[in-house]
Amino acid sequence: MRLFDSFETNQHIVFVMELCAGGDLLNYVRKRRKLKEEVAKYVLKQVVDGLAYCHAKGIVHRDIKLDNLLLDDEGAVKICDFGVSRLLKDRNEVMTEQCGTPAYIAPEILKDKGYRGFGVDIWSLGVCLYAMLYGTVPFKASNMNDLHQLILKAKYSLKDDKVEISDDAKDLIKSLLEPDHTKRLTIRQVMNHKWL
Repeated sequence: MRLFDSFETNQHIVFVMELCAGGDLLNYVRKRRKLKEEVAKYVLKQVVDGLAYCHAKGIVHRDIKLDNLLLDDEGAVKICDFGVSRLLKDRNEVMTEQCGTPAYIAPEILKDKGYRGFGVDIWSLGVCLYAMLYGTVPFKASNMNDLHQLILKAKYSLKDDKVEISDDAKDLIKSLLEPDHTKRLTIRQVMNHKWL
């Protein structure tokens, strides 16, 4: 999102930002139950372009989710809420903070042994794509421990009698939700994936 101005009052710091009249992607998907592949592709391409820009500047977002993807009145996607993002001094820098939204969090964060690089954003991108196409997140559980186990094992289903998803879309989801971060696609590989 573009920042136009900022100023302080006695009580507040005010940021003047562009209006995203289309709301967030979570509500957009909920209203439609799920997105058609062409629409999901249009949206995901914009998010991938935005993340590629951030990653090129050394910024890892660490909280990519449908709620943090806003739409302007023409359907352009804007990435927002960089509250837990990190500017990496070195691409091999080890981060230890457990941050992000539970259903979108990458397995390497949960392992609590430190994690490197931009793979956490790629994982969350996979959760977003799944949610756009299936109308629900891939990992759901009644408690946090069970949710963490599903994420650590990357246990989810690509089968749904009510949803027809192309093989290329399924391949991209699998490649994004790869539990081994060393095998997960980079943002450049995502941009060059056949589905996009």
